[in-house]
Amino acid sequence: MSKYERLVIYPLLFIALFCSLTGVNVVSATQQVFDKIVAREIVVVNDEGNTVASLKYDQAKEDVSLELFNNEGKRVVSLLSYDDGGAIGVFNQDGHLTVAMQNESQAGSVFLYNGTSKMTKLVGLRSGLYGGVMEVNNAEGLPTGIIGNNVNNNGYIGLFRGELLGFLSPQIMLNVTEDGATIFRAE
Repeated sequence: MSKYERLVIYPLLFIALFCSLTGVNVVSATQQVFDKIVAREIVVVNDEGNTVASLKYDQAKEDVSLELFNNEGKRVVSLLSYDDGGAIGVFNQDGHLTVAMQNESQAGSVFLYNGTSKMTKLVGLRSGLYGGVMEVNNAEGLPTGIIGNNVNNNGYIGLFRGELLGFLSPQIMLNVTEDGATIFRAE
């Protein structure tokens, strides 16, 4: 070892020995636990700096949301709170809504969407006025079929034209009443 190398190495060895004996942490990698964190938004990023999760309070809407993103920055899951309850949305890799579970008129609902920017509802499952209701819609989002419960707590099936106001006049209605089954067919 040359004279100049000793001038560099020995002082570094003495500093390292001093730090280890006195308990000085040159590099600290400790975990801290906080009892409370107060923030309006918390953002989690990946190694590239892209947002992968966001927890925030929206002052204008007065609600809280937790959103998860994929590596391309597209939203894949949203959890929302609002005055009437909450909602969960699942999005495809393009960031378009495919499934929503939410509170609707004091009852639960599940909706399936077409996964495009139009957000067309294709299937709805909800708690209705007289019980459960399943609604099937066409590609334009207009009802073509409904299965549910009627006012007598019996079942019904309705088939519709799939037009804007077509759900007001069913084409075929199967209905169970206290007197038996009825079949209505539009002429």
